[in-house]
Amino acid sequence: MAQSFYLVFLFLSLNANANLFDFGTDGARESKIPSLIAKLKKVEIKDDAAYEEVFNQAVRALENGVEEEKLYCSGEAQDSEGKTLPPSQKQLCMRELKKHYLEATSAIFDLKKKYLGVIHQKHIQRLSEIQAKQKADIEKNF
Repeated sequence: MAQSFYLVFLFLSLNANANLFDFGTDGARESKIPSLIAKLKKVEIKDDAAYEEVFNQAVRALENGVEEEKLYCSGEAQDSEGKTLPPSQKQLCMRELKKHYLEATSAIFDLKKKYLGVIHQKHIQRLSEIQAKQKADIEKNF
């Protein structure tokens, strides 16, 4: 009976977001990396210099965000309120940062892959046009 009481208490405590083992995120600042990733994913892929500039700016913003959060998680920087991360929260912060960073690199990879596909299709189309022109010239001259 006592064991079930403790289990129920533990379950309710965890559901109430209790910080029993000091792994909670009380006071932790909100990461801006997910919003930067979402912004990057919304970039429309085009075969022009404007797309490359928008893409590069979004990637730079992501890289800067990761660096800022890395400094915050290591305790070297402060948040917007001037508070530093408590030492007990550093490991959790780094885990979250790692998760966001992996998601960001995947998003960057996917966009680069799609962009290369667009460029590849454009090159194939140009090559087909050149081949058609060469065939027409050969038919005309012989």
